Amino acid sequence: MKPAAIVLHGPTSAGKSSLARALQDSSEVPVFHITLDAFVEMSRRRDMRSDDELAQALRLHHLNLQSTLRRVADSHFEIVLDLVLRDSSAFDECIAALVPRRTFVIGVTCPLHVLEERERERPDRGAGMARSQFGHPAYARPYSMCIDTSTCTPEEGALRVRSSIDGVGE
Repeated sequence: MKPAAIVLHGPTSAGKSSLARALQDSSEVPVFHITLDAFVEMSRRRDMRSDDELAQALRLHHLNLQSTLRRVADSHFEIVLDLVLRDSSAFDECIAALVPRRTFVIGVTCPLHVLEERERERPDRGAGMARSQFGHPAYARPYSMCIDTSTCTPEEGALRVRSSIDGVGE
C-alpha cells in the first residue's frame, strides 16, 4: 500500500514548512515535501505586464503543481504538501491529484501576532501578507486535525500528526 499524503494548509508564516521538515525527519519512508511556493518562484510577479498575464502565470503554477502531485502520488514516496491556497477549486484540484492516497488535511495556524512576528523575520515575505490571510474563510474548512504551531515545536507537531494519522484505519 502507498504511504499517506499529508496536506498542511494555512496562512503564510504559520509554520507549515517547519512542520513539513519535521514530518520528513519522522517518517519511516522517503518523503517528498511539495510546496506551491516552489512553482510560484518560477516566475516573478513584478515581470507580469498585466492582470491577464498574472492570472495565466498563477494558473500555470497550479497546473504544474497538480501534475507533480499526480506523478508523486503514483510513486512509493510519502507526500507532505504545503499549501496556502485560498481558492477552493484550486485546493480541491490538488486534493483530487492525490487520489487514491489516504489523504489527511491538517490545518496549521497560530495567533496573528505570532504570524506577523515570523513574517518580519523572513526576507521572502512582504509585510502584511499574514494579516491579509489570517482568518480567511478558506482556513475554516473541515480538517483531519489542527495544529497551533505557537503551542508546540515542529517536532512535537509532527508527532501529533503521526499519532493522529496512524490511528486512522486503512
